[in-house]
Amino acid sequence: MVGIYAVLAASPIWVTALTLYLLTEGMMYVGRDRLEGIPYQVSYSAKLGDAGLMAAVLIAATILQRGRIIIPVWLQDEGTHLVILIISAGIGGLISLATLGKRSGQLMDVYHDIVIGPIILYFAITLLPIIYLNGTPLEQVTTMAAIVFWAILVLYDVMTGRLDQRSWLKARGVIFNW
Repeated sequence: MVGIYAVLAASPIWVTALTLYLLTEGMMYVGRDRLEGIPYQVSYSAKLGDAGLMAAVLIAATILQRGRIIIPVWLQDEGTHLVILIISAGIGGLISLATLGKRSGQLMDVYHDIVIGPIILYFAITLLPIIYLNGTPLEQVTTMAAIVFWAILVLYDVMTGRLDQRSWLKARGVIFNW
């Protein structure tokens, strides 16, 4: 196994869950607290939706740990995984640059764009085929439900202004140190 497959197949599920949680929620709260003076996460898609996406990653890890899986030929090469990761990071960087002036643009927003977003995209490209080809019907339906749940929350966040979290909080009377 190569790429994320080797990591997920060898790591205990609890290590994967803890790592994902710390890279997303943990880093965002601590980073915002240290850099902005208040820990916060008002985006439903980030707070609740990302938990669903984490569940999908844990489903893929469970499948990989069962062994005897089908991996598409195009995903059996380390170089392919590296290219997918680089493209995902590039897309995250472009999104960050394109949206910087349209939101508060704090460092942790940039972290989300260039770290969390690309990791989610990389996982989607590399893990969804594993779940589709090797998962049980329950695992497949649960994964699709988690993705739909996240997408609905992204739309809700866009419609309610929750993606520009600092502006949303300021409109509700929260005062930031900077």
